[in-house]
Amino acid sequence: MNSTQILLLCLCGVFVLVIAVIAAIGNLYSLKGIPNKPVGNGQHGTARFATNGEVAKTYKHIPYTPKLWRNGEQLPSVDGLIVGCHETATGMTALVDDADIHTLMIGASGVGKTANFLYSNIEYCCAAGMSFVTTDSKGDLYRNTATIAEKYYGYKISVIDLRNPTRSSGYNMLYLVNKYMDAYKAEGKLEYKAKSEKFAKITAKTIISADGDVSSMGQNAFFYEAAEGLLTAVILLIAEFCPPEKRHIISVFKLIQDLLAPSGTKGVSRFQMLIDKLPGEHKARWFAGAALNSSDQAMASVMSTALSRLNSFIDSELEQILCFDTSIDVEEFCNHKSAIYLVLPEEDSSATRS
Repeated sequence: MNSTQILLLCLCGVFVLVIAVIAAIGNLYSLKGIPNKPVGNGQHGTARFATNGEVAKTYKHIPYTPKLWRNGEQLPSVDGLIVGCHETATGMTALVDDADIHTLMIGASGVGKTANFLYSNIEYCCAAGMSFVTTDSKGDLYRNTATIAEKYYGYKISVIDLRNPTRSSGYNMLYLVNKYMDAYKAEGKLEYKAKSEKFAKITAKTIISADGDVSSMGQNAFFYEAAEGLLTAVILLIAEFCPPEKRHIISVFKLIQDLLAPSGTKGVSRFQMLIDKLPGEHKARWFAGAALNSSDQAMASVMSTALSRLNSFIDSELEQILCFDTSIDVEEFCNHKSAIYLVLPEEDSSATRS
């Protein structure tokens, strides 16, 4: 062999060696490098059923004994949600998740969502002393559990029944605004005034922004935001100046409607005339500032927007719920054993929105 042939063979050998090294390195990062196992090694996900040991470690095991609970015996001290159970010849043990969780149950009609899940959890809530709110399309939960909660566990029961409003408990939406406005008038403490204003803003925002955040409404966002401020101002005026029997959401609607009428003075609306009677530092004047500082046409549009949102509450039956004393106190609900049942007819979208 001459030197040219030897050099050519060496170059071929180097080339083959490089190809072999590249192939070896490539195999390290391919699926072929993953060990074969019966359940895979993560190629198809790692989800699996919990083992018995993990279940025992994750959930609290509480004896499910409603008969004893209703007699005030062996009441559970763990707050949580029943997610399963173990049943033996000696009794049933509930698996309670005491973490801060949200649970979604999905099942076809008739599989036992209400009978096997809701009823057992409501019984456990009562035994553990947890306040709760339920939505109930047919009223079954209220009929089957309210008496038990009240009679055996000492719960305060309230029901907002939109199927039969005349049989419903009262719920004045302005209750907390009125409560703290009265406290401020009696004691003059700033904290009471601040709370009244805060609850007025919450109520107005709930009504105006029932379908979502007004900031997503584009060019119309100004009218909704101004309507929210206007509604807050009117709620405060109703709470401060109206007699007790008139301090409810229907009076808010009537006042805004009256203020839309012609004032008889050119360039000045009735609403402006009303606000001008207030002190310069009155918060109702500030909340209504966006509407007051706009053109007459824009202000009329803002007031019409507020009225349109209040239309849902104009109903002779619904007024029996909204216009009288309330039996639902949110602050009491948080501090005492209480249950609120919301009976919402799912076939009536107007009642559900209200």
